[in-house]
Amino acid sequence: MHEWAIAMSVVSSVEKWSTEKNVRVGKVILSVPSLSMLEVEILREAFDVIKKDSKIADAKLEIRLRDQEFSCRVCGNKFTLGDIKPQLEQVLKDYGEENPLHIVPALITAFAKCPKCGSNDFDVDTSIKVEAIEL
Repeated sequence: MHEWAIAMSVVSSVEKWSTEKNVRVGKVILSVPSLSMLEVEILREAFDVIKKDSKIADAKLEIRLRDQEFSCRVCGNKFTLGDIKPQLEQVLKDYGEENPLHIVPALITAFAKCPKCGSNDFDVDTSIKVEAIEL
């Protein structure tokens, strides 16, 4: 369900920007980290529905998934979501689609550890960003 809230925020932000710049938006390119576990089709559908009553009604949405990277604060190890996937499989199995990481991706430090030193003190960028706007 948070896909709809994200779509609403994107439409609102881009609409405000386009009004300030007095430009017509053709495409919004959204950068989404793989950890977000967003349902891309639901996000796209929500964007299409919400934009209908906005000044960016004709805009298309392109979603680019970016590889999730982490950096351990203890040992400095850099690792990816693939490196810790085995640690997360039990969470996904126990909770299914509505697992805690789907709802709050930043909780990953409660379920995973650095593969090098075992610390769960690592940085994670879970931000969803408007990467570009095409006119």
